[in-house]
Amino acid sequence: MTQAVELEKLVGVLDSRITAEHISWRTAASQIGVSPALLSRLRNGLQPDLQSYAKIVRWLDMSADDFLAEPAHSVRGDDSDQRELETEVSALLRARADLNEQDKKHLEDIFRLTLAHVRAGKAGS
Repeated sequence: MTQAVELEKLVGVLDSRITAEHISWRTAASQIGVSPALLSRLRNGLQPDLQSYAKIVRWLDMSADDFLAEPAHSVRGDDSDQRELETEVSALLRARADLNEQDKKHLEDIFRLTLAHVRAGKAGS
């Protein structure tokens, strides 16, 4: 399966942000951390590489999923909602600047164990 970026949507959002900030595409490229040629290639219908795509969506303050042509599907099975919860909590913890890596890992472990306890309780009832 090929995950393609919806370029028309991505370029449209980029254009809106650039217009709203009264900056050039070249300035936007500098702020994003990509080359002006990359933004030009996007406007001409070429897919970005993963690293550039990540920088662009971060600059837009949007999710990478917002521009994927096909929504992500879980391959985990029936309990995917619970695993998604672990992933979400981990992502929130990883984004915290006020916690060091050891604190983040400790909190992830506590959450994982608590969730396993809750799941075991549901399975037994």
